Amino acid sequence: MADVRLHFVLSAPRSGSTWLATALNHHPQIFATEQRLFGEFFEVWPNPRGGMSPRITLDAYAAAFAGHYFRDALQMDYRQMREDFLTFMVQQLIEYAHRKSGKPIIVDKVTPYTGTGDRVVAQIRRYLPQSKIILLVRDGRDVATSGVFDWLHKDGPATDRHRFFVQRVPEMVLTRLFDDESLTHWAKSWIETIQAFAGRRLDGRIRYEAMKRDQAGELNRLFQWLGAESPSDMGKHCANQSTFDKMAGRPAGEERPLAKARKGIVGDWRNYFTRRDGELFHRIAGDCLIAEGYESSADWIDSLPDSLELVQPRSP
Repeated sequence: MADVRLHFVLSAPRSGSTWLATALNHHPQIFATEQRLFGEFFEVWPNPRGGMSPRITLDAYAAAFAGHYFRDALQMDYRQMREDFLTFMVQQLIEYAHRKSGKPIIVDKVTPYTGTGDRVVAQIRRYLPQSKIILLVRDGRDVATSGVFDWLHKDGPATDRHRFFVQRVPEMVLTRLFDDESLTHWAKSWIETIQAFAGRRLDGRIRYEAMKRDQAGELNRLFQWLGAESPSDMGKHCANQSTFDKMAGRPAGEERPLAKARKGIVGDWRNYFTRRDGELFHRIAGDCLIAEGYESSADWIDSLPDSLELVQPRSP
């Protein structure tokens, strides 16, 4: 597999990684996918169909697999079995992606599960030291806003936002989109992925907002980092094939609260943050927000309303 390269794009969930991967897949040398190799994570979550679905990383499966394998017959202990099996499976997945796509550059988009960001980066560096890691960053407030909408079904009917956006209770007034627990979750999820690189080498950085301004230019930079051969118009070609209109079937800015691609704009958080939300987000992630250049101080909180006052129309 000397001609196959595997690289990673890491981001917090709801940061535009699917949009970026869609664009990359229109490059003749790049196959972008989601493999969930690392993080040692396993949980079962509700799905939009009303059932439950597992969320498991390959290394967590390897740990479970090694537990019941007949290792003694191979003169292997548990640690050896787990490490050997994981290494084998990672290589097999790289080969599978290469064989099926016919492309020499595999890009794995990773949105680490909560509490696993540091472990994901450490394991990539351990098992795949030649791989490059690109960090994709989006304003954490937009991440949080997109995140609570994405989890509307997971919330269930107990929240006001579920009653407003899913049940669409006539004439209901929504005064706050978030609750403290959900905003805390998404704020921590955002900073965790960024902080996972503290003291570690980072091979490139790309911003969601920069892609919205000039996706073609950002893609051309990314192609160079990945070692992809690209004519000057390749970024434009890939950008044209991955517009919000083509991915969602409607213009960016036209909101559909329950859609996976909900709105596709920059700064939508301003429509949903209250002063309480701003103060809570700043306590958790304000330093990171300033360090990333999204704000220069906490003054942005001063312009936020005390409540939203969104009104659900009366039924016809």
